[in-house]
Order: sequence, then C-alpha cells, then structure tokens
Amino acid sequence: MRRYALSLAFFLAFLLPGHSWGEIVQHFDAAGNLVPAIRKSLPTLAHKSQKYSVAQSLGLRPDIRYEFYPVFGKTFAEIVKSAEENGPFNKKTRKRQTSAFAWSMGWSYQLSYASEYDEENDKVHVDILVHDITITYDITITLPVLTDDSSLNDIEKELWKNYIAGILEAEHGMVKIVKDDTQENIIRRMGDVAYLMLDGEQEEDAEKLVERYVKEETARIGKETIMQIQEKLDQYEKKGEEKTAPDSPEQSGKKPH
Repeated sequence: MRRYALSLAFFLAFLLPGHSWGEIVQHFDAAGNLVPAIRKSLPTLAHKSQKYSVAQSLGLRPDIRYEFYPVFGKTFAEIVKSAEENGPFNKKTRKRQTSAFAWSMGWSYQLSYASEYDEENDKVHVDILVHDITITYDITITLPVLTDDSSLNDIEKELWKNYIAGILEAEHGMVKIVKDDTQENIIRRMGDVAYLMLDGEQEEDAEKLVERYVKEETARIGKETIMQIQEKLDQYEKKGEEKTAPDSPEQSGKKPH
C-alpha cells in the first residue's frame, strides 16, 4: 500500500484551516465504558479538625480525594471492630470493608490532520496527529477516622496510627497502579493513531470520518487500558489478602480492602 507520509515539520507548518479541532474529551469509568466527564475540584488537605490529624501526619497525596467515615471505641480493638462493621459497603463482595478505593480516568487531546488525494488509485491518504494529550484521574480513597481518642493510652494511639498507615500504604499502592504506571503507555498508543486511508468518494466527508475514526480508536485504547489496570488491581488485592491474617486487627489495616 502506497503511503503518502508528511514530515512532522511540514505537517505543522502547512496545516490548512479546517483540518484541526478544538479539545476532544473522553472519560471512562472503572469498567472502561465512556461516561460524561464530571470534573470535581479536589478538597484542601488542610482539614482543620484534630480528628484528621492521624491521616494527615502520614502523608496524604494532593492529587487524591479523601473521604472519611467515623469510628468509635474505648480501646483499639473496639475501634477496629467499629471500622469493620461501619466501613463502606463493597457491592462486589457484598461485605463491608475498612477502606474503599474508587477511580476513573480520562483524557483530553487536540486532533489535526492533513490529506492528499491519490488520483492513480482513487484513494485519500490522511496523516493524523493526536497532540496536546492531557490525562486526568478521579481517585477517591475512603478511610476511617477516630472522632475521639481521649480514652486511648499512648500504646493504643500508636497502634491506631499504624493501622491507618497500613491502610494508606495499600491504597496508595493502588494509586500507583492506576496513575503512575500508565501515562507513558497511553501517550505512546495514542501517538500510533496516525494514518487513515479513505476511498476517493469519501474525500468530502474526510473531516467527519477522521474525527469518528480517532474517537473510536482512542475509546478502544481507553477500554483496553482500563481492563489492564483493573486486572493489575485485582492481582494486587489478591496478594494483599494472601499476606494478611484475617484475625489480626494490627494487620487487617494493611489489606487493600
């Protein structure tokens, strides 16, 4: 197949008006389905209430949304039991868990193209450039918060801090899988969406066809990326469950969920 490749410098310098779009936005849920993008502002991490001080002291990421639910008890064991009984409900396992991890992702990009008609073969060769890619993540971690620790001695306070630290370590490990390990691969794959060949009779509809093609390809990349991430998350959670003794309050906080 004959390929009319344009150099990038020529492509950017001589791109004709009408061959570029404004921002294209796509957002996916944790199942890889396209969903409307709802951008929420992240709350400040500077919680004024002293009850959040334990989580704050352990290091909360500024790019993550944290939500809290209250737990109660006069001893460490009672507080852990409260977390196990009152934590967020997991629809998949139909059980309550001491923490929760919810995520979705998406991106925005610019689309440009240049085309050349091949009169000999009655084909239109289209060079595509997906550029200015910005990847966005919406990640929420739900944690237990002790509303009153005045009944705990210093040892139990330290146990509670270690308990929260174990939860945070596991949840932040999931953040790394979702966010930190995927960006380069996404950008590389979107860069591969670079060429489309149309029949000569489709030349008048090239703009619409190119846009549809690129959106379909990037949606496919999104779906596949989400599935790959979810598989890694499932493996991560499984390993965490295998390493943790279910009857140990000190260790139960280290479980991903």
